[in-house]
Amino acid sequence: MPDNYIVKEYFRRMIGEDGLRIIMNIPEGEITDEEIARLSDTKLTQVRKILYTLYENRIAEYRTERDDNSGWVTYLWRFDYSNVRKLMEAEAEKKLSELRKRLDREKRGVFYQCKCQRVLFEDAAAMDFRCDECGSEFEYVDNGDLISELEAEIEKIERWKEQIRSG
Repeated sequence: MPDNYIVKEYFRRMIGEDGLRIIMNIPEGEITDEEIARLSDTKLTQVRKILYTLYENRIAEYRTERDDNSGWVTYLWRFDYSNVRKLMEAEAEKKLSELRKRLDREKRGVFYQCKCQRVLFEDAAAMDFRCDECGSEFEYVDNGDLISELEAEIEKIERWKEQIRSG
């Protein structure tokens, strides 16, 4: 497990505090889910949930062995942290793209709101500034604060992305 604050925070968001505690204590090499549960004093179902989350994110992989006598299948897990930074950067890029689109929409649009929805000026005007759904009037919405929040969030993610690269 990489010993880096940003990577640890990424894992904390992905698998929670218990999951982070568990993977911080997993030895190198292959290990069974039962051994992980025993070493971490955690329920096997919780360990498996964490392992499958890591597997879905291509951080954990497994191979199986079958006992010829009992037919019992054993899963041997191994961890590869080499692509964690790529995953983190991809997540940051996705969030940045979504936020930039939303910011662009907010900057370009003039918005009006009634009791049940927020619409562009053009849509409010087409309904004579009265909502078809709730019957209330549309009123102008100043989105300056929202624009500032979006810009701050974009800046925060860009700083996080830079920390990932320099990490």
